[in-house]
Amino acid sequence: MGDLKISSPNNEEKICEIDPIYDIIDYLVRCANISFKNPHYNKAEIRTSEKIQVAYKMYTQSPTQFLIQFGKYLSPNHIEYFQNVEINNTNKDYKACIEQLKLYHSNECKNKRIRNRRYRAMQKLQDTDYFSEKQMMYRNPLLYEQLVGQYMTDEEKLERDGADNENLTFLSMILETVDRNEMRETKNRQMLIEGETSTQTLQDTESTPSQGKRWGDFDVPDTKPNYIPETEKRCMINANERNLLREEFLQEMCSSFIEGRDIDFDYDSVDNNEEYDDLQQMSRDAEDKYFDSEDNDAETLEEHMQHVQEYGRKKSNDSNSDTLDVFMQHISNKLQQS
Repeated sequence: MGDLKISSPNNEEKICEIDPIYDIIDYLVRCANISFKNPHYNKAEIRTSEKIQVAYKMYTQSPTQFLIQFGKYLSPNHIEYFQNVEINNTNKDYKACIEQLKLYHSNECKNKRIRNRRYRAMQKLQDTDYFSEKQMMYRNPLLYEQLVGQYMTDEEKLERDGADNENLTFLSMILETVDRNEMRETKNRQMLIEGETSTQTLQDTESTPSQGKRWGDFDVPDTKPNYIPETEKRCMINANERNLLREEFLQEMCSSFIEGRDIDFDYDSVDNNEEYDDLQQMSRDAEDKYFDSEDNDAETLEEHMQHVQEYGRKKSNDSNSDTLDVFMQHISNKLQQS
């Protein structure tokens, strides 16, 4: 794929050292979600070998431009390689790219980016039935029963379960049966887990020696079963309390989604998807960071507000751009001017 560096420290053996840039480019081409288009062939995707050549040529011609183009798609452990190349000590623009990429790939920024993307995805899912009462009941039936179901009347349950009867088909009946069977299995598993937790807590309590026990006393065997499912009982509460419990259930289901606990959801399609970035919020975060930094040298309130207005005008045209992309474009413009 390229030239090899040959070294023979003892003149007895030759050790071939492959520059890690080849592995990094291979990762970008094969693993990262990057589109390489060929403008000469109706913008069709080019072959893998050509992609590698394009990326390597860009790196050899301008490492800074390479980072501008591909930096956000790198793996975090790749950044160390680019930090140790010689240009990092001589080129300010290159060094600025490295610092920005270190921040972008940090665990703190990554976790925040993922949570924000999941929040945006959750907002879009509001237009589907994913957060409908029935679907949430299927995903967490035990919690639903504890917070919502046990307080519903028979008429309300019939209305909930018969909501789709207008468009009822044989296939939908089969799917409904499958969903309900899975829901019962899920609920049984949740009850067993909850029962085991309660049993363990009880055993831990009973293992504590009794203060009043004397020598010669016999232990009284516990004849109670480890776990007895609670019989269904309907508690009457007022409408306001029911609404509060229903809201608590909804909040828990939203938290479950944001925290990645919905086991059947494809989180990779959201966590690695830039379409879910809240670009306006990212722009506001960048502004907050700027005004909290040393670059904001305002000494009076009037000067600070002037900075705010000027910065706001400057960023107004970039409100639909990723802050990292805006920064990289700024570096690219400087390179073209020099």
